[in-house]
Amino acid sequence: MLHRTLFAPLSAAVLAVATLAPLAASAAGEFHFAPTETGVERYPDHLRLDPSRDKVVAELEAAQKQPAWNAVSRGAPWPASRAGQPATREAVAAEAIKAMREGTIPSGER
Repeated sequence: MLHRTLFAPLSAAVLAVATLAPLAASAAGEFHFAPTETGVERYPDHLRLDPSRDKVVAELEAAQKQPAWNAVSRGAPWPASRAGQPATREAVAAEAIKAMREGTIPSGER
């Protein structure tokens, strides 16, 4: 009996989604449904303007000139850019001790 009580609402939900999904997808294009003889209306301002091939090729060539392109093209993340002078080990340790004393980071010694 549980099968029947679950099947009816579930099948109704699936049917509703299957019926309404094409309407949601059609809103992204240049043509939209209209209750007229033609069945559609054209909205030129909804036209998706993809980048031109020349622009894509120029962006690819600019990316390939980057020093990290060889690794990045194989799935590695872009390296983080260095900002300023790197901190020494002693400076990092002193900063961590100061933060623990101020209580801004947990230290485990409470």
